[in-house]
This record gives sequence, structure tokens and C-alpha cells, in this order.
Amino acid sequence: MNILSNSKFELVLNERGAVKSLILKEDRAGMNWVVDPAYLSKAGFGDADKLFGEWTAVVDGRNVSSAELDPPQIKVENRRRATISYEAYGLKIELQYGLEGDKLHWKITCANPIDSKRVISGFHIWFSLAYIMFRDEDVMRNMEQSCAVFGHLGGDYAKFAAMRRSNGAPHLGIYGTNGRTAALGSLCRYENRFLEQVSPSLDGLLFHRLSLVEDGSSMPESAAVDWIYQDGYGQLVLEAGQSAEWEYVLTPFADQEDFYRQAGEFGHPRWKYTPVLTQGGLFEAELVVPEGEQIREVLVYTVSAETERIEKESVTPQLTRDPRKQDSLRLSLKRDQPGEHKLELYLESGQMDVLVWNVLEPVDRILEKRAEWLCRHNYDPEGKAGRPHAFLPLSNQGESLGKLTFLLMKNSLDKPVPDQVEKAEASAVLDMKRHWFELGNFAKPRKLYGTFYRIFDLDYIAHVFYLLSRMPASLLRLNSPETYLQWAAEVLSVRLNPDCHLGQREKDETGLNGVFTLYIHDLLKDLKASYLQEEHRRLLNLWEEFGVRMETESRRYGGAITEHFYDNAGFGPTCETLLILGKEEEAREYGELILANIGFSNDYRAQNPDRWWEALSYMIHSLWGGMVASSARRAYEHFGDYRYIEAAYRATMAVFNCYDWNVKSTPRRLQPGEAASTFSVAAPNLNMPSLSRNRFGQSVFREASDPLFAALFANASGDDWDMGEELVAYLLGFGTTAYVYRDSNGELHCVNGFLTREQAGDGWIITSYAAYPRRILMLDDKLELCAGPGENLRQARFAEGCLTPAGGVNGSMDA
Repeated sequence: MNILSNSKFELVLNERGAVKSLILKEDRAGMNWVVDPAYLSKAGFGDADKLFGEWTAVVDGRNVSSAELDPPQIKVENRRRATISYEAYGLKIELQYGLEGDKLHWKITCANPIDSKRVISGFHIWFSLAYIMFRDEDVMRNMEQSCAVFGHLGGDYAKFAAMRRSNGAPHLGIYGTNGRTAALGSLCRYENRFLEQVSPSLDGLLFHRLSLVEDGSSMPESAAVDWIYQDGYGQLVLEAGQSAEWEYVLTPFADQEDFYRQAGEFGHPRWKYTPVLTQGGLFEAELVVPEGEQIREVLVYTVSAETERIEKESVTPQLTRDPRKQDSLRLSLKRDQPGEHKLELYLESGQMDVLVWNVLEPVDRILEKRAEWLCRHNYDPEGKAGRPHAFLPLSNQGESLGKLTFLLMKNSLDKPVPDQVEKAEASAVLDMKRHWFELGNFAKPRKLYGTFYRIFDLDYIAHVFYLLSRMPASLLRLNSPETYLQWAAEVLSVRLNPDCHLGQREKDETGLNGVFTLYIHDLLKDLKASYLQEEHRRLLNLWEEFGVRMETESRRYGGAITEHFYDNAGFGPTCETLLILGKEEEAREYGELILANIGFSNDYRAQNPDRWWEALSYMIHSLWGGMVASSARRAYEHFGDYRYIEAAYRATMAVFNCYDWNVKSTPRRLQPGEAASTFSVAAPNLNMPSLSRNRFGQSVFREASDPLFAALFANASGDDWDMGEELVAYLLGFGTTAYVYRDSNGELHCVNGFLTREQAGDGWIITSYAAYPRRILMLDDKLELCAGPGENLRQARFAEGCLTPAGGVNGSMDA
């Protein structure tokens, strides 16, 4: 066995030179940071050709795989250095691993020793870090032995953060120090027994792949339109005697801040920047240039909405020295044109770094266009698709009811559009109630999945009824608000009560968390204020019993399991449940899982909560991206830890990529108001290359060979079946509220808005990006400012410890 070892690392190579084990010796959990072939075999996945360090290439048009070659030469020196050498089609490929203190140096060389040139159109290294959802109900295994992988691509400074899912250090950082990384792709293997009487039913893993050379053929649809990254795609031509090298350093890190601090030590520029702003807002970036480097130029690119031509702007003159931090530069850019932006930093050494950020239309306009689209294109009053008054596309899963909750929530915050409320109400009463329950009887959920029904569907149904109960009676046509309040209580009581169900699966699922955490507190409050005292008593008892179970199970993280063996759809709502119940210490444990789950990157689209099932790749999932972001925001309001509000904002705004019609970098374009539920961050997505860095709905899987997909999505149509609830979560938080916090140095930062200094005096003007701005919260200063009924609060003034409206409360809903 080939082993490298020092006081910090132990690395084990198999007989073919692939890494089968990588352990940080100071890690008390003893995590193996790479995919273990023994687990692959046990889980029935195979794929030994995708272990860390295996590779594939396309040389002069011929496909080459290291796994199909003769065994390589392996040379180990003093248990500190290993060299693995291959020869294929006239090329010499060499991988070298070297231990130096707390750093593992990984060097890849591709040399052409023969006397004629070689054209390499693809050179891909399997980068199989332990991104695994273990088939194991021991949640600690999924927390301590698995990681999310957050990539930073573009230019010369690729880096990757492998975050342990428990958020417990050490984590593993991988920093590019030589050569460019063209792409980070993934391949998924999974088992899903959803249609069987078993829960949890889903497990799997992602094999990551680094493309050192990528000509775009791994993802042709994306490469053809991706103006942000396509200049990094191309061939590598090695003339006789030439070689190319790439090098990475692997080292442990403590947290996100430490990840970037160490990047600076490896010569990477260090950035803090605004990932997403709204039209008319302010892009802000803070930059620390590597020691010994000088800036040559900073360019910003975007695509013209009128001509779709790429426009270039030099912003170098706008860079200013930060008077408070002598090693830092600041960049502030007012942006009036919506659309994605790419910033390129050029250094005098010739090295280049990249940021990708976005400017949204005003979010209230996005939401209004969405509501109009749903009522014009998705509402099916005549039932031409099979269910009168349903919103299309049809689905048996409750997630599809998010369209109704969104319409109702939006109309409760903005000037109501009676037609939108009327269609949502008709759909709730004339479709939803009849479809999900036998004869509309809430005590008899319909078995829509053959032999069972899904408890989680009831969360969405109760939410629709509750939001109807909040609408003015004058806007309702079929029932009174009081009736809908009673129905909401009845449905949620069935959802939480295991005694209401005969099947063991359904009984078990009543103990799992769900989206009802968004509204149960308000529902109970409204029931208490109504005449429905028996309904209030029953639901309150069930909720308190649920909370006791959650508190008990929190000690072994039972809330992290749903239908999946490990799921942010479980631990996000569980954190909220514990907070609502006042169990803050238990909630903090789940809060750490949320922090580890939300990405950080130089690309705003890769800052989403980590999830893979719906795309078979690392992805933005509109529903659960928005829901986990909401959990992070609520955690901030309880804990006051600014890591949560920063994570919540970047995760929330990544979700709007699924609604943004100004995005031009994806094959799937959107019309104003249109939406697609999923964005595959991985490029290439090796399961379905057409999904690479693209937006889509799960209907794309209906032609898949997997029998589960064939059963679930046989009649699926459209790209937005499970969207909407995340917009409700947005409207409950960032849709109305801007946040201002102080960092450890006392410096003010605004999240979901921006700060500007008053021209005269020491005050600050706070400008909110919220769709319907009603509130500004300064938790560290114990200040909160709220708009009055029917008013908006777009700006506020903070001076001398006081928070006041800037020039009076701004605007009204009727303006």
C-alpha cells in the first residue's frame, strides 16, 4: 500500500495511483475527505474509475482514460512524496503529491516528449471529494464524514472550499497556485426508493471533476451562450518537447473568513463584494491585492438589453484606498442597467481574477410580472389539462401549490389585484380541496402516490387556507375568512397528529418538519383571537407535542432527516421550529448546519444552499434555496450573528436567477414573469450535459431511463411546478426588511440595501432593496423602524444613535 504521512496528513493511494483515503490527523472525527472505494462497493455504485486522481483526456480526437491504461508507475519517497506516471498516445501524464507541514501540494504535468505536436481538447481530473449523502440513519455520519464543495472559477485563482456539513473545523481548502482551471463538473450516483413504503428513501453522492482543458464539448449548449466563462474554453496544443503544469495546495481551514485569509497567503486577491443588487443600487467591493502585486486594470462586462452585445467598461479610476484599512481598496459603482455583470481584475504580473454579480429589476416588478404570468398562462379554469381551476403544470406534490401562496401573499402586501385573489381562491376550493382529499374531507387525504399519501403536502394546503383567511372579505367569493382560518387549523392538525393516519409511513412523517414553520406561529395567534377556541386548543397541543419531540431529537439531529437521509429541507425548518419554541441552544446546533450548507463563491449563482437531488448536481433549487435562506435570516434575528444574515441574503438572491429574464448566460431564456425551478451550477452536469449552468424544471427527466423519473414525471410539463413558496419566505423577510449590522470592528454594513454618507454631518442614509419596504432593523444598535399602514420605507437616516425616516416615510401602496 502506498502511504504518505506526516504530522498533519495521511494520504493513501491504491494500486492504480488514485487517492482512496485523505485524512487530517488533527481531525477528531477522522473524516476521509475523498470518496472511499469501499463505500462505493457497499452502496452498489461502482465507479472506481472516478476516484480522486483518475483522469480522462481527448488527445488528437481520441478519448483516453487512466482507468483503461496499463497500471502507472508509482514512486514513493520517504513517505512524503509520491509520483504517479502514465504514458498514453505519446503524452506523459504525471501526478505528484507532496507533504510539507500542513500543506499537501498536488501537481499535474502533461508533457509531449515526441517530435510532433499533440492537440488536447479535454483534460479532466476526477476531484472526488467526500460529497456524500450516506445511506445511514446515523445523522452524525452525514454531518461529520461528508462535505459540500463551493467553487471559485475564472481567471488564474481557482479555489475550492470543502465544508464539513456539521460546520465543525477543520474543513479542507484547495487553492490553485499554477495554471488555470477551466471548469468544475459533477456526476451523480443515487438510489431513490420514494415509491416504496420506506422513508428516508434517497441517498447518493457527487463525483466532482476538474477540467484543466475544456473546449466546451462537455457542455455544448452552455458553452455556446455562456458569455461569462466561454473565453476560458479552448484546446491546448503541445508542440514537440512542450509541457503544461497545474498545481494546487490542499490545507485545512477553520471557517469562511480563514478560507479567504489563507487564499491571500497563496497569492490570491481577497474580495468582499455585493453579489446581487437591484436596479439603481450600489455595487460595493473591498479588495486586498496580493503582496508584491500591482493593479493594471479593472474591467466590468455586461450584455446590452437592447443589442445583446457585450459591453466593456474600465472602472479602474473608481478604485479608492480605504482610509480605515491601508491594505484595502474599495470600489463603488452605481448600476442602472439590470443584468449579469462580470468583473475582471488584471494585475501587472499578467494574472487575472474574476467576480460574477447581478443587477435585478426592482423586485416588486419581478413579483408583479410573475403574478400576471401565472394568472394568464398557468391558470386552467376549464380543466383542459384534467383538473378545473388548477394552476399548471399539474402535480400531486404539495410544492405545486406555492403558486397560490405566492399570489395571496403578494396581494396582502401590495395593492390587491382582485382577479389574482379570485383565481387563487377558486383553485384552492375547487381544485386543491377536492384533489388532495376524498370528497373534500380533511380527515381523509387521498392516496395520490398509489399506496400512500405524503404528509408534507398538507403543509402547503394549510398555508393556502391560512393566507386566504388573511384576505379582506370583500375580495373573497366562495367562503369567509373565518371559514378558511378553520380549514387551515383542521388541515394542520391532521398533518401533526399521528393518530389521524393508518399507514406507518404517514405516522412517521407527522414527526418531520416542513414549511409550516413559516406560518404556524401566526396561525395560532389568529386562532386565539378568533372564536375558534377548540381549534386553537387542539392545534396548540399538537404543536407543543411536536416541539417536545423536536427538542428531544435535536440531541441526535433527527430533524436533519426527511425523505432524504440528510436534507436541508429538514434542518432548516427544524432550526426555525426550535427558535419559535424558545429553544435557542438547540436551534444553534441546527444553525451551524445551515451555515455550512450555504455556499460562498466569486459567482453569485454558486452561493446557494447546497442541494443536489432535483438537478443531479450542485444547484440552485428555488423552493429549498429560498426556504433555507429564510431559516438563516430568522436565525440572525434571534442570535444576532451577522454570518447568518450575510448567508441568508446571498442564498435568497441566488434564487432570483430562476426568475430573472435579464440573464443572458444560460441556454434557457425567460420571458418577463416566466420562471424555471432549478439552475444547475455544475458545468458540465455529466448526468445531463444540456442542464450545465442552465435553468430547467424536473419535466426534463420525464424521458429519462430511470423508472422513478418515469413514474414521477411521466405527465410533467413546464419548468415551474414547485415554485412560489420561496417567494412567500422572501416576502416575510427581505421582501420587506433591510438589515444593518456592525462587524467586529464596529463598522456598519447594510444587507438588502446600501449605505451612503450624508454630504453634511455624520449621519448615514440607508436605502432598502426590499420589494415592499416596511422595516429597517439595526439589531446591534437595538433599533427598529417600521412604516405605518399603507406606507413604504425606502430610506432611513441613522445619526447620533437614532433611526428616523429620511425625509419622512416614503411613498404608499396606493401611489
